[in-house]
Amino acid sequence: MFQKINLKSFWYTNLFSILTLFVGIVLTAKPDILTSTCKVFGGIMTLLGIIFLILYFIPKKRSPELRSYGITFLIAGILLAIIPSLLKFLIPVLFGGWILLSSLSGIYRNFTFRENVPHWWIGSLLCFASMILGIYLLTRPITVMNQTVRLIGIVFLIHAVLRIISTILGRNGYKSAAQDFVDTTIQE
Repeated sequence: MFQKINLKSFWYTNLFSILTLFVGIVLTAKPDILTSTCKVFGGIMTLLGIIFLILYFIPKKRSPELRSYGITFLIAGILLAIIPSLLKFLIPVLFGGWILLSSLSGIYRNFTFRENVPHWWIGSLLCFASMILGIYLLTRPITVMNQTVRLIGIVFLIHAVLRIISTILGRNGYKSAAQDFVDTTIQE
């Protein structure tokens, strides 16, 4: 069972990297797509907020979570619909943090597989390069605000390619980790 989960993890990592590559291409080619996307998501979130608040006022459904979700979705939806440029400021921070954490997990994964993969350090170096891009986005949100969407598209492209290469280099580590797995469940 562990072998299937472990190998699935390998393919899920690659699938997510390919999706990241696609998003990077779209954001690089059409940076103006973000404004219309923000307005659409803002409208959807506003509608969800209203629905949650209506459900909150139904006597049998009344729960504090519905009220909290309703207010949160309503405020976030209105902000996204009215001020989509607010998201352009938050994007470098959110995606920079995501790329930083994803790169750190890639470095950890490559380091974990160092005994089974002869060129583990190449994957770690590639993830380290991606980590520097994430730090750049986190530390310079105002500088990159005007070019945020295109820059994030380029960073997504680079990050996705580096993660795909890193994951392929670590493929033997997934296989050997599955073979070395010892089942420690207690049978009654």
